[in-house]
This record gives sequence, C-alpha cells and structure tokens, in this order.
Amino acid sequence: MPTALYQTPALKKLTGPVLRPGGLALTRESVMKSDLKPGDKVLDVGCGSGAAGDMLNREFFLDCVGIDVDLGLFISGTGIPVAKAAAQRLPFKSGSLKAVFCECVLSLTPDMMVTLGEFYRVLEPGGQLILCDVYLRNKAHCRELKEMPLACGFRKGVGEKDIHKYVAGTGFEHIQWEDLSSLLTQLAGQAIFEHGSLEHFWAEVFGRECGASRRACDAIRASRPGYFRIIARKKTEREG
Repeated sequence: MPTALYQTPALKKLTGPVLRPGGLALTRESVMKSDLKPGDKVLDVGCGSGAAGDMLNREFFLDCVGIDVDLGLFISGTGIPVAKAAAQRLPFKSGSLKAVFCECVLSLTPDMMVTLGEFYRVLEPGGQLILCDVYLRNKAHCRELKEMPLACGFRKGVGEKDIHKYVAGTGFEHIQWEDLSSLLTQLAGQAIFEHGSLEHFWAEVFGRECGASRRACDAIRASRPGYFRIIARKKTEREG
C-alpha cells in the first residue's frame, strides 16, 4: 500500500492540521452556503486531526462527529467524538444525519460510488452532502498518475463530468458545482515558495527519489488538476 500524501511531513508543513486546500476557511464558507442550524447532527468523513469538526461545533454549534481510517492523525483533546471507520461502511443508522462533510477524501476511497451511496443512506431526506475534492481537466495522463507510488486524489483520474455522474447517479439532486481551482493554485504557490519549485516539493514527498518526483510532477502538471466544491441534497420523501 503506497504512502498517502496526507501523511507526509511536506504536505503537513504547508497546510497545517487540516491537510487540504482552503483549510478551515473553506469549511466555514461551506456551512454558510448550507441550511444547517445549531444542533444539527453532521458527520466529518476523514476527520483527520479533528480541527474542522471542532470548529463546526464551537463556531456553528453543530453536533459534529468524525470518522477516519487513521486515528493516528487525531489530536487528543479536540472536542468531537470520533470513531475508526471507513467511508464506504459508515457506522450510522439510515436517515440519521443532517449533513455529511467530505473534504478531499472521496478521491482516496476504494470505490467512490459505494462511498457516495453510504453518504446518501445515512442522510435524512433533504439532508446535504458537502463535498470538496480534486479533479482533472486533462485525463490523458491517468495511467502515469495511477502508477505513482503515492496515494493521493490525482490517482483516481476523475474529471468534472465523472463527478457529476457519480453524485447524480447515487440519487442526489440540486447539485451545485463550484470550481475552486484557485485554492489548489495557492497551495502550489506555497509549495514553490517553501521548496523552490514543485519538483523539489515532490522530491521531498518521495524522499528525494528524483526520478519518481520528476515523473509525478510532469504527469500532474500535464493533467491540469483542479479543485471543486459540490453541495447536493438527498431527495425528500415528496420528491422521491
């Protein structure tokens, strides 16, 4: 099993404990765009350190719980309950959650359709999916990306049309797509500032394996990666 990008010190140094483009500011903005109210029970999938869930509870007075396959990232004392669980097998009753936050995690799951099906199952009718992740604007280099010895969202090789198809195919409606690729560009700029170039950043990630870092950098650049947010809704009983 390849090392995951989110586990590398090089990424953690750039993003802090949130480990994704946009950080907590993007999560706050997503709440503002939703119809969540204090006391609503929500799930943070791939909660990592717990920082986002803690913010959701403290600032918006939500009832947030978190799950992750790697609780080693969780910061002790963070104010949310967490459980070790996979996104494709959620330990929640059907229709029990008002919202599911999945920020830069879906692309890391083994089967994105199965995972989205679980999100749909645990949401109550009218509940919202708040989904952020990477996508590719040029899928011609998918093979090179899948051969990278690193688990990261780029390896899935999904484009905008794929994402829409998966989300709509699961049953979600009122799908609002927003391109946030500028956040990925900002993160790349931070990496260049910190390491001198993106190739040097990837060399740090791959442990100075120059050949692997150069191939990864070339393939990622050629695939023209982007970043998006989707807010979608489970059908209400009247709709469905």
